[in-house]
Amino acid sequence: MPVEVRSICPYCGVGCGVILKAENGRLVGLSPDPEHPVSRGTLCPKGATAHEFVHHPDRLTKPLLRKNGKLQPVSWDEAYDYIAREIERIKAQHGPDALAVISSTRSTVEENYLAQKFARAVLGTNNVDQCQRICHSATVTGLSAVLGAGAMSNSIREFLEPGPKLLMVVGANPAGSHPIIWSVWMKPALRNGTKLVVIDPRRTEVVKEAERIGAFVLHLAVKPGSEVALFNAMAHHILEHKLHDEEYIRERCENFEAFAEAVKRYPPERVEGIVGVPASKIREAAELYATHKPASIAYGIGITEHRTGVANVQALANLALITGNLGVKSGGLNALRGQNDVQGATDMVRPESLPGYQPWSDPEAVKKFEDAWGVPLPAPRGPIEFMFLYCSHMWDRALQGKLKGLYCIGEDVALSEGNLRKVEKALQSLELLIVQDIFPTRTMEYAHVVLPAASFAEKDGTFVNTERRVQRVRKAIEPVGESKPDWQILCELAERLGYPMRYGSVEEIFEEIRRLVPIYAGMSYERLERERGLQWPCPSDDHPGTPTLHVGRFPRAGGRARLTAVDHEPPAEEPDDDYPFILTTGRTFMQYNAGTMSRRTRAGKGEPENFVQISPQDAERLGVQTGDRVKVKTRRGELVVKAKVGDVREGVIWMPLHYAESPTNLLTNDAIDPICGITELKACAARVEPA
Repeated sequence: MPVEVRSICPYCGVGCGVILKAENGRLVGLSPDPEHPVSRGTLCPKGATAHEFVHHPDRLTKPLLRKNGKLQPVSWDEAYDYIAREIERIKAQHGPDALAVISSTRSTVEENYLAQKFARAVLGTNNVDQCQRICHSATVTGLSAVLGAGAMSNSIREFLEPGPKLLMVVGANPAGSHPIIWSVWMKPALRNGTKLVVIDPRRTEVVKEAERIGAFVLHLAVKPGSEVALFNAMAHHILEHKLHDEEYIRERCENFEAFAEAVKRYPPERVEGIVGVPASKIREAAELYATHKPASIAYGIGITEHRTGVANVQALANLALITGNLGVKSGGLNALRGQNDVQGATDMVRPESLPGYQPWSDPEAVKKFEDAWGVPLPAPRGPIEFMFLYCSHMWDRALQGKLKGLYCIGEDVALSEGNLRKVEKALQSLELLIVQDIFPTRTMEYAHVVLPAASFAEKDGTFVNTERRVQRVRKAIEPVGESKPDWQILCELAERLGYPMRYGSVEEIFEEIRRLVPIYAGMSYERLERERGLQWPCPSDDHPGTPTLHVGRFPRAGGRARLTAVDHEPPAEEPDDDYPFILTTGRTFMQYNAGTMSRRTRAGKGEPENFVQISPQDAERLGVQTGDRVKVKTRRGELVVKAKVGDVREGVIWMPLHYAESPTNLLTNDAIDPICGITELKACAARVEPA
């Protein structure tokens, strides 16, 4: 009989419950957890086949070291000796800030905590980041400034219980990217009468399925990069027609006058030419949102991955604030996080703050970590524009010869970053590139040493889902081959470098987190087991966790939110005669990020290759039909892919990002938001022609 172990799906940020089934040391299957509070006994096709990649023959099972230009199997001792020797050499020759660490949103909370501890306490640098930098750093930075906290404000269940009067989905396709949120919580709400507004250049499955069940749907097919103008125009109409919540604004907000003055410049009639949507539709969306309370906003990386990502998020927050939709059940501003532990990784790993969003400017917080770790912390210093080495800045720093060594854990940066040619040159320039992963990746092609990591089924710990729910992950089998959990590798490397990080169990690491991170202080493994997860902040052992943020007051200093006057700025590249299209990117239903896991399952094999989505009008003009090979070209590169006609606005093309052999980010721009460091992956100029 198989042994059954409860755990959490390793894919998107929904955090569905799975029951892993192991027999004779192998993972032989999984099933949905019928008692899980979020997934309620359901799984999407990706989650239902998540066990299939664990024993795939491509798994990395031994350390590899580059010798004579080729990666060759070596012992762990030889790999560790090489890494320790090279790190010590780089530190001696160039200083600790010539080194950097990128941790993984697929690793556990405990492993991410150790990754930043390794960077700060062992290497002596604050150069540590993870992939939230290129997905939702705009959310964390933008909302922290205006609300005091940068996470999903409400719980997943509130999309249905009690349920919003109106749901506004912005720059997200939960039917494809967060399917259990859509099928279990959002779609039933639409059946119950919740109205739907969708703001997206594509006619996504959200629009089509909602129409199919007879729900009210208003779709605004906006131009990518015009979001601030749209949100300001909606705010203009709300204020002009006195649909705002004056009492809420008076009691809970500040800076209203400056904000109101700014949005006067954005009447819908002026903005319709910028966003590509009729003024009448902008007004209708504004009225629907303002007059149906509670109204919930769910948004994704279609909003954040712009060089104006922070401005986009803050302009969207303005709508929630002026209508009084924050701090209420089934309302809120709900960022749909993409990876299984991207919220937990963000809780632990940001160069801008210590774990748990504790600011560097708080001397007591700094002293608390220094006392616990027994070393002085590498506090940020210098001009603000050079204070933090975001992962999006690492490529320039490497090409300048200032970054010499990179420890890359579970991130395929040579596939996921914008402008890949530049990233590849940067990786080639490094004197030391350590890649730690479960499968071969594009990034591994440039590595000096490769360390085989354990998968989700081979270790214990916690993941945090998109609603801030900290959940237990449980080991079902021993690590495959000679692979090891990330936390164990980090501890063994630290020992080689003269800083003992010794833990008897993963739970000991979590207990250290509890002592140092106030938002986790009331959690324990025993409570997480008993209560099926807890939502932070959970500051004490008797605290129930916080399903809904911002009730009564905001965590920002003074307890009030700040309305923000932001202006529209176009994308770094706009269409012209040579490149007449706007290219935007995203995920498909069956794939997950870099595809290293999902493409090795039956579900992932259902979407075997890259493609470009193009409107019927543009396809007719180009003489292109679905299935034809076309060349997509930008100022950075070109790809030949199949065309798929339909479901995107005229003048816009859309491509997925999962295919290493046909990497869409070869085409995308690396323009960066100067405030949060996010990369503009959602808008660049492109050309399409028959291949």
